[in-house]
Amino acid sequence: MAATDTFQRPADAAGRTDPAALYVRSYLNIRTVVGIIGLALPIAFIVGEAAYLRGSVHVRGSISAYYHSSMRDLFVAGLSVVGFLLLTYMSAQPRTWDYWLSTVAGVAVVGVVFFPTRRVGIEPGAPLCGVQPEPAGCAPMQQALGENTVAVVHFTCAAIFIGSLAAIAFIFAYREKKYENDRRMALVQKICGWAIIVAVAWVAVGGLLRLSLGELTPLYVGEVVAVWAFGTSWLLKGRDLTAVLFPPKPAPEPASTEEPEPRVV
Repeated sequence: MAATDTFQRPADAAGRTDPAALYVRSYLNIRTVVGIIGLALPIAFIVGEAAYLRGSVHVRGSISAYYHSSMRDLFVAGLSVVGFLLLTYMSAQPRTWDYWLSTVAGVAVVGVVFFPTRRVGIEPGAPLCGVQPEPAGCAPMQQALGENTVAVVHFTCAAIFIGSLAAIAFIFAYREKKYENDRRMALVQKICGWAIIVAVAWVAVGGLLRLSLGELTPLYVGEVVAVWAFGTSWLLKGRDLTAVLFPPKPAPEPASTEEPEPRVV
């Protein structure tokens, strides 16, 4: 059965020779990098496209729609990096929920990349990918399997990815409260988890009621909120990297006969 705990943190996490300390730094780095990418990508798509096209700043109907834009390379690279980092995260602890959820999330986000969403701006009645002659703008996967089939796989992977991230945020909250006794950070992690869930609900409700605000479609807003909540959650859980790289000078501690509860990260 999968566990919510991972492993005890070494006494000196800043050590340069202790394998346990080196492993701690490696996965703190993964958390930090994943968090930064999650926060930066939505902004990078907008700014990058405006700079590349030398036009006004605007947004597309969804984050996935940037696959069919001048930002395709950034979209593929950014999500692929996140996916493979999630696949390697906690790989030495295969009996933990962190490992299973991050692995599922990693596979799912790679699926989001390799099974793109439908092309944007298609005229009604225009031929879809999968026919001959090949329509313009079709990805190889869309041409091989059909545009609608690939889109179904894309949205299924996106839903699994986002759901897994919400679950991981709640696990982070559990450990913040139990092992760090940090109720404030536990609350922040819970907020991140619920923000992802509310974002998904908004996509469904807002899409059904067509509640768009100019270029800001419910799908785009929901995706951005979910991605930013995910990025915030992981960046905050990687915050211990600063303490590891720049450890404070230890203060003298009074003698105690009680064994402290080991920290689990």
